[in-house]
Amino acid sequence: MGKLEEAYDAIVSVASPDASEGLLKERVILLLWYLRNVLGIDDIDAYDYICDGDDDLGLDGLMEDSDNDSTIVFMQSKFPETAKNVGPNDLKKFVGSIKPFETAGGLKKMLSGNVEPALEKLIDRFQLVDRLENGKLKHRLLYVTAGLLDGKGKAYVDTVNKLHGAGYLTTVDVLDLKKFVDAFKGPTLVSGTLDLDCPSTKRFEVDLADGKAVLAAIKVTDVVTWPGIDDRTLFELNIRKQLRKNDVRKALDEAIEKTSEHGNFIACHNGLTVICRAIDTSDAKRLKITDLSVVNGAQSTIAFKDNEDRVSKELLVSVKFVQTAPEKSLARAVAIRSNTQNPINQRNLRGRDNIQLMIEQEFKSSYSHYHYEMRPDATQKFPNKKIIQNDVAAQLVTAVIHQEPWLAVKKLSLFESATYPHVFGGIHAPHIIVCDLINEIVGELKAKFPPDYAKSWQLTRLIAVYLIGQLLHSPEHIEVLNNPAKVLKDGPALRARLTKLAGIAVGTLQYRFQVRQGGPDDFKVEFKRESSLRDLAKEMKASMAMTQTINATAKEIEDSAPATPTGKKKK
Repeated sequence: MGKLEEAYDAIVSVASPDASEGLLKERVILLLWYLRNVLGIDDIDAYDYICDGDDDLGLDGLMEDSDNDSTIVFMQSKFPETAKNVGPNDLKKFVGSIKPFETAGGLKKMLSGNVEPALEKLIDRFQLVDRLENGKLKHRLLYVTAGLLDGKGKAYVDTVNKLHGAGYLTTVDVLDLKKFVDAFKGPTLVSGTLDLDCPSTKRFEVDLADGKAVLAAIKVTDVVTWPGIDDRTLFELNIRKQLRKNDVRKALDEAIEKTSEHGNFIACHNGLTVICRAIDTSDAKRLKITDLSVVNGAQSTIAFKDNEDRVSKELLVSVKFVQTAPEKSLARAVAIRSNTQNPINQRNLRGRDNIQLMIEQEFKSSYSHYHYEMRPDATQKFPNKKIIQNDVAAQLVTAVIHQEPWLAVKKLSLFESATYPHVFGGIHAPHIIVCDLINEIVGELKAKFPPDYAKSWQLTRLIAVYLIGQLLHSPEHIEVLNNPAKVLKDGPALRARLTKLAGIAVGTLQYRFQVRQGGPDDFKVEFKRESSLRDLAKEMKASMAMTQTINATAKEIEDSAPATPTGKKKK
């Protein structure tokens, strides 16, 4: 198998319909995978940026630019049957499809015709007409393909960017995607040896029980040459995703731009933390590092690389090199304690902390027919066990037990240091199994939900789970949450109880959908808003109380009706 075919097959293996929430078009499934696993967008948010229809001008998604919220990113994806070449014609069609979005009049004209509902809602959500009328909207294009961009295609991209400005049209092809797939599947150290200009006077060394650590002042001109920055493999023990720009990144760019202050940069910057296989300090003038991964400071490293032309020899950064094997507990501890910024790292590496290990042991000792997955590992298979992923468990626990679905939808934040103790504090394997059973029952009832809601299944499913949790917090059902180990002993009875409550949750969402027919229903936004979800739960409980009151009153009237001569009560 050739390099190109291997890359294509790797993409097919991850961008599959199994994780697409019912999306049917392969190109859109590919774009969804890219948003989630490369750009680092939360699963549910990523899905909400997708268009999967026929009347969408060939657009497959819209989102605000993380670098500049006045810029909208128009996205198109292609997933050819083979990794065939992509030339300028496909790109020209994409560039041309944006024409209606260049003026408010053009967009209004487009909206007066047939427009895919998902696209129309995105246009409304981002207020594109108003922003165009106010002159406050810019745009750029992102093109993702499982094909290979050929020379003519690359030349066309260069021409477009010279005309509209650098970065206007960004393309990602099969070989680019392959690098991200490799990082997604198997985090490890980047192979290679660094030979750094760092005299002994600018470093401090200490022996550790499981290795050693060296704190050194490193030239940023050396950092930008480290392997694995462009394809993000350098950060595999830290992240699997490209960091989106935020205020911290903007401040970094500004600091690097001010060359007159480079001499003081090291005093103001927190530095990088790097796990490596070996550190050689035998040379008084050079520091040699073998195999490495940046576990804290990915954002800074990327910023250095992006601003490479502005980096001077005076720009130094403090780097803490820790020599240890990546599978050692020390590597995990360093990554966890030195990095609190990137949530996917927190999920992966918290998989070996005490709370997760305790829960894992509970599953092994008392619920061995389950496998509690604490970080993805494609090499392991558990054909006779039901797998519960700890990040999904975190979402379910947050929605059901903590009653906070507005927090649960942000899956990537649930393992951050500020949130993690709250999510898993006091949680044991039986709690997680009950929540998983609720999730399973909701999944079985998917066909009962309004079709529009079912299309955004991850979000709708989580809200249904939350509503069932609200019912479980009533005095009648609270034992399920207070003593889950006990109720799990009678599995059929528990399933029957939860199925009944699930029916109420489904009915609540069906009623909500019917009430909003003919009017705006941006549920993708409201289902993430705390006030809206609290109101929805109150409405559900109120309708139940009303039904119970009506039934009780009817029963009371029936019981109090005078008897007829034949002994029957009058009706």
